[in-house]
Amino acid sequence: MAPVINGLDEDPSARIHRDFLAGMLEQDFDNCSANRRLATIMLVPLVGCASHRLNRAVQQHMTQNENDFAAVQGLMTKLRTIKHPKAS
Repeated sequence: MAPVINGLDEDPSARIHRDFLAGMLEQDFDNCSANRRLATIMLVPLVGCASHRLNRAVQQHMTQNENDFAAVQGLMTKLRTIKHPKAS
């Protein structure tokens, strides 16, 4: 994949290609193994895959404990409406 070059005066350097691909990865690609390989080739750290795994783990944990979270949310809503006396 390469950036579109509209004219002869545009820069077709490797830096332009790298910048284009880096921008495209953020927009269009979300493939952990491909991103990992590209980061290895580019010699840059990749933390995206770790954040995806963490997000999936948190979502799974929240799904498993959905009733508990709903109960806590209900309690917090009720507690928010309680008026506390002013301290003197």
